[in-house]
Amino acid sequence: MASLLRECSAKSSMALCRSYTAPGVQSRLFSSTARMMVGPEAPGYIDVPQSIQPDLPRRPQVKGTLPVPRELFPSRRPDKPTESYIADATPLPSSNTPKVAPGHPQYEQLEWRRKMAGVRRKHLREGLLELHERKKSAHQRMVARSNAKEKRRTQILNQPERDDDRLTASTTVSAMKPMKYKVLPNPGAEEQLARSMAKVKEIQEARRHDVVNSIHELYLNAQRFIVNEEQLNAEIDRVFPVDNNSDWANGRRTGENIWNLGPPPTMAVLGNQTKDELTKWETVQRRTKRLAEELTGSKI
Repeated sequence: MASLLRECSAKSSMALCRSYTAPGVQSRLFSSTARMMVGPEAPGYIDVPQSIQPDLPRRPQVKGTLPVPRELFPSRRPDKPTESYIADATPLPSSNTPKVAPGHPQYEQLEWRRKMAGVRRKHLREGLLELHERKKSAHQRMVARSNAKEKRRTQILNQPERDDDRLTASTTVSAMKPMKYKVLPNPGAEEQLARSMAKVKEIQEARRHDVVNSIHELYLNAQRFIVNEEQLNAEIDRVFPVDNNSDWANGRRTGENIWNLGPPPTMAVLGNQTKDELTKWETVQRRTKRLAEELTGSKI
């Protein structure tokens, strides 16, 4: 009986304490996947089977492109690896004595600049010589490699046919076999060369004649060139006058407006100009002038 009373009192006390106890907070994730699992953004999210034998390591991909290296020793500057060019590019200071006294506030800074200038001169001299030696060695390797390839190619082209190919090949008439010629026969090569040389001389002579005519025409037109500001102002005043332009004047009005000369010519007017007597006369004069220029050999 006593034990029953103790058990009932214990249960009632536990119920009383439970009523005043706050409920526990539960944390719940957005996904049911465990945290130790690989996420979808990881490279190993999809299981790709690997071979038993290990693969060769891939060369890392270098993004971007390198600029084209500059030609330090071009053919038009053969003096760059010489001592005279290096002496001109790295001139020595006029004096090695410090410009200020050792106790000056800027003494250390000036000394540091002088030392850095000497280091730059030294590096430039050594760099030019080493780069030139590197270029020469690279050129020699390239020439040797090219000569070896050319020698190998010539040997392959001139080597005789192998015995197994010759003995197992089908019977072929000797006249049907391809002949190896260094230069294909060309019976009319001399005549073709003479015609080509004559054509080249003719083209060069015509080009020289055009140049002479252009120079002579330039000489004739040089008297109308504008070479100073006074001539420019005079030409502007003549072409764009303020009050009256004689080129725009007609029999009834002064040259204040370009419309005094009439409207612009239409297509019909331009088409009928070839039938006009004045146009025919101008054409004859132009042809006569051109014929006289051809006869005299100079511009008129």
